[in-house]
Amino acid sequence: MWARQHLEPQRVQEIQKALISAGYLQGEPTGAWDDATRAAMRRYQTASGFPATGLPEAKSLMKLGLGPHPLPSDVASASTAATSLDPSSKAAPPADPRTQP
Repeated sequence: MWARQHLEPQRVQEIQKALISAGYLQGEPTGAWDDATRAAMRRYQTASGFPATGLPEAKSLMKLGLGPHPLPSDVASASTAATSLDPSSKAAPPADPRTQP
């Protein structure tokens, strides 16, 4: 069971801006954790290979660049590998390491 969280409107706006930038939420940030934001977070979590809770949990926030530090590469790699096994996932394929600088 998830504990009820209270997020400050400014924090919700940060999360909404990140979801908008990532293409999972449309419109303007409202600062309210509404149904559209929850659904966008679920889609983002599913595409990232995380449990789709619709809540602003740590891994999702870190991957969005909103955590206290970046998502560790081994966790990011594991989540990308998990989504590549799911044909219904719309996540972009991992970059070809041969083309990386």
